[in-house]
Amino acid sequence: MKKIIRGILLGLLAVIVIGGVSVWFFLFHSKKPEINTQAYVTDPQGSSYLAVVNEEGTTFAAVTDEQGNVYAAEIKENGEIGEKVGQINEQVDITDLPTNYTGEHISESANINNFTGEVQTVPDPTTQPNNTDVTGVTQPSTQNNQPTTQGGQNNQPTSQGGQQTTSNAAQPTSNGSGYYEQTAAPTTAAPKTYRITKYQEMFKNGTYLMEFKTSDPELGDSPITAASKNGNFVIDTKIQNYKCKMLYLAKDKTTYLIIDDFKKYTKLPEDMMGDDFDMSSMMSSFAKEIDTSKVETSTATINGQTLNCETIKDDQGEMRYYFDGDTLVRMDSVNNDGTVDSTYISKLTSDVPDSMFQIPSNYGYLNLSWLEALAG
Repeated sequence: MKKIIRGILLGLLAVIVIGGVSVWFFLFHSKKPEINTQAYVTDPQGSSYLAVVNEEGTTFAAVTDEQGNVYAAEIKENGEIGEKVGQINEQVDITDLPTNYTGEHISESANINNFTGEVQTVPDPTTQPNNTDVTGVTQPSTQNNQPTTQGGQNNQPTSQGGQQTTSNAAQPTSNGSGYYEQTAAPTTAAPKTYRITKYQEMFKNGTYLMEFKTSDPELGDSPITAASKNGNFVIDTKIQNYKCKMLYLAKDKTTYLIIDDFKKYTKLPEDMMGDDFDMSSMMSSFAKEIDTSKVETSTATINGQTLNCETIKDDQGEMRYYFDGDTLVRMDSVNNDGTVDSTYISKLTSDVPDSMFQIPSNYGYLNLSWLEALAG
């Protein structure tokens, strides 16, 4: 997490410093680039649809059928999607259609100041070993369970009527050493569900909004907002007292810097940030695969509050997820050298407004293409 945010914000700082030296570029109205920002409509249930406009200026929602055909559908006054009015396969690229989050709805908030203190972790006494099917070895009973009688006949217990009785209970079996090992009847245990699972599904789906702060002093105390939807990403924060956004639009595979204080935006030159500044790959780190078979549970105390903790270890260290009840409020990345990078979460939701990924129409364009020439 720390590496992701630091890379983005240091990139912002580099652009702002260079832009400050060449502030006179703000005075020139360079030709704006074509930005492929698709307009969307959202129904009352939160599902997004591509907006399409006919020659009369009426807006419809693009919907699909089971065969993948695209249709224009009416939009009712209450925002619900109505009947289909015509097929528009040739007018709409199906890759422009938004994806909708289908997992568990998440909308949670917390006071991060409650969870920024030192952590005291205690193992969870309810955690059981993985293998509980085999009991300990016991001494054989001296009554009615000898393998054979002196005459070699099986000494099976009988009922009062003289009939042989059987039992469905698990029977002791000899291990060849004169002792008997009691084997429990086979059981099928349901896989355990962890609190982190629903958040992992949301991150993997790619529709989420998270507001947070970090423990990194280089990033300051400014809150950071990270959001993802339809393959687009945005990071919104302050750097050097400038309110800035880094916006990645998947359709163009292009990253933009938006400086709200100046109402300006610029397309970042591809060669300026290098391979380490790939916003798409950095944001995908949120959706890192979690091996639930390696989750360790415990309880932790922060500022006198008891939290649930789920820990996952790997070659790089371990991740600790802290929950206030079932709400994710903090993530600690513990490195192999013992250092800890903390993320304190104030808001986490699967409700993501489409407007977050749009550049305001009244923002002027700042041309930084000349920086590519300086970079050589």
